[in-house]
Amino acid sequence: MEQEEPRIEGLKAFWNTLKIRFYEVSDKVIHAVNISLFFVSIAALVSLALEYGFYISPQMEQIIERVNIVIVLYYVLQYFVKLLFTLEKLEYIRTHWFESALVLLIITEASLVLHELGLSQFQNYLVDLNVKALTRLTIVGAQVVIILTIISGAVRLNRRIAYLRFHPAQTLMLSFFIVIVLGTLLLKLPRAVAPGHQLSWLDSLFTATSATCVTGLIVVDTGTHFSMLGQLIILTLIQIGGLGIMTISSFFALFLGRGMAIRERIMLQEMLNVERLDAITRLVKGVILITFLMEALGVVLLFFSWDLPQWSVGQRLYHSVFHSVSAFCNAGFSLNSDSLMSFNQNYPVMLTIALLIIVGGLGFVVMIDLTRGRIFEYSPKKRVHRYSVHTRLVLIITGVLLIAGTVLFLLIEPFEGSWTFKALNAFFCSVTARTAGFNTVDIGHLTTSSALLLMLLMFIGASPGSTGGGIKTTTLGILIASFISIIRGKTRIELFRRSISFTILNRALVVFAFAISFIMLSSFLLSLTEQADFLNLLFEEISAFGTVGLSRGITAGLSSWGKLIIIVSMFVGRVGVLTLAFAITTPREHLRVEYPEEKNVMVG
Repeated sequence: MEQEEPRIEGLKAFWNTLKIRFYEVSDKVIHAVNISLFFVSIAALVSLALEYGFYISPQMEQIIERVNIVIVLYYVLQYFVKLLFTLEKLEYIRTHWFESALVLLIITEASLVLHELGLSQFQNYLVDLNVKALTRLTIVGAQVVIILTIISGAVRLNRRIAYLRFHPAQTLMLSFFIVIVLGTLLLKLPRAVAPGHQLSWLDSLFTATSATCVTGLIVVDTGTHFSMLGQLIILTLIQIGGLGIMTISSFFALFLGRGMAIRERIMLQEMLNVERLDAITRLVKGVILITFLMEALGVVLLFFSWDLPQWSVGQRLYHSVFHSVSAFCNAGFSLNSDSLMSFNQNYPVMLTIALLIIVGGLGFVVMIDLTRGRIFEYSPKKRVHRYSVHTRLVLIITGVLLIAGTVLFLLIEPFEGSWTFKALNAFFCSVTARTAGFNTVDIGHLTTSSALLLMLLMFIGASPGSTGGGIKTTTLGILIASFISIIRGKTRIELFRRSISFTILNRALVVFAFAISFIMLSSFLLSLTEQADFLNLLFEEISAFGTVGLSRGITAGLSSWGKLIIIVSMFVGRVGVLTLAFAITTPREHLRVEYPEEKNVMVG
C-alpha cells in the first residue's frame, strides 16, 4: 500500500500536468479558430452582398453559391475543432446549443444532398461550373445558416464591445454610428435602388441616419426610389434604431443561453434609463416581447384596414409590416409618396397607426410596469399594486399633451370636412408630432399657428426609454413641478407625495437648456446655408432634433451643408442630450469637495 500511494500521487501529478498542457494548447487553438472564423464571417457578408446587392452574371452567381457552401462546411469544421479541444464536451454542447443545432442541421442537409447526387456528382459541382446547380432550397439553406452564424458572431462581438474601456454613453454613440455607417454602405448597393434611379453618398448617409435615428425625414421617396431590398434595409435600420443594437444583441445572448456580463448590464442600464441593475435581464426580454407583440397586432389590424382593392394580398401584408414597424418605432417612414394623406378618411388605418405611435412613445419601462406590474408595495393585510412615479408622470403628461393638442388643432386649424374628419385629423396631428412623422394633412399648408403648435409638441417629444426623441415628457413634468414648488415657496420638489431629487431637476434643466441652445445654433447655421423661410428652417431643425420627421417640404431641396446639419441634429436627438454630454466629458470619480453656500445672487 505504501508503495502504491507515491505511484497514485505521481499519476495524479502527471494527469494534472497533462490537463494544464491541454488547456494551454486548447486556448491557443480556439483563439486561432475564432480569428479565422471572424474573417470567414466577413467573407460570408461579402458573398451575400454580392449576390443580393449587385447585378452579377449567372456564372458569378454559381461561384458565390459554391463559396457559401465552403463557408458552411468550414463552420462545421471549426465547431468540431472546438469540441475536440474542450474537456467538458457535454457541457460545451449544452451551453452552445444553438451552434450545435446548426451543425446538426447542416450535416442532415448535406447527407440528403449526397444521397441524392452522389459523392462524385457533388465533387464535380464544387469544381465544374457547367454542372447543374443544387436545388435553390439547398443554397438558401446555406445562406440562412450563414446569416445565423453571423448573428451568433455578433453576440460575441457585443460582449467584446462591452468590455472595451468606454463609458456606456460612448458605447451607445459608437453603436449608433456603426449601424449608420453600415446602413449607408448597404443603401449604396446597386440593387438597393429601383431601376433607373441613383442615390448619392450624402443622400444614402441622410437616409441611413434618418432610419437608424427613427426620424423619417427623407430626401428621396422611399416607395419609388428604393427597391424592395432598399426598403427592407431601411426597415431593418428602423427596427435596430428603435430597439438599440445593444438591446437586440443582448436579447440574442439570452436566447442562446450565454447570459449577460456585468458590463453589458451596466451599459443597458444606462441606455434604457433603469434604476435597478438586477432588472435588466427581465427588461430586455420584456422589451423584445412587447415590441414584436405590438408590431404583430399592428400588422393584423392594418392588413384588414387598407381600402385599396388593387393591392394584392402580398402588397397588403408588406405595407402592413412596413408601416406597423415604422409606426411603433416612431420612425414615420412610409411606402406611400404622400405618407398617409390618401388615408385621411380611412379611420381604422389612422387609429391603428396612432395607437402604435402612442404605445411606442410611452417607453419600455412604462409598458412593462403597465402590463406586468412588477412594482409592488407590501402591506400587512394585502398586496397593493402601485405604478411608479415615473409611469404616472409619463401617462399624465402624455394624456394632457394629446388632449390639449387635439383641442388646439381643432380651434386654430380650419380643417374641411365632417366633425369626425376634423376631430380624427386633429387628433392624428397631435399624436404624430410626438416624434412619429406620419401626416394625414399637408404640413406645408398648415397655418403659422398650427406650425408653432407642432414645433412645441415636437420639441417635447416622447418619453424616456422609448423609441421617440425630444426633451421627453418627464423633463417637462419635472420642470413644471419645480415651477409650481418655487411659486408656492416650497424648498422641495414634490410629485405624487414623493420628493424629487435636485439631481433629477438639474438633469432636466441641462436637457432643456442644451436642446434650446442646439436648436438655435443649428437653425442659425441653416439660415446661412439655405435660401428658405426661417419658419420652415426652424420647423425642419426641431423635427430633426426631436426625431419626428415632419417637414414643410424643404428636405429634398436642402444643400449639402444643410443636409449635414440635419444629419447631426438627427443623431444628437436620437442618442440624447445627456448621453452626448457624458460621452464628451467622460465623468470620472473625484474627491468630494463642498464649497460655502452663497445666497446673495439675484435671479429674475
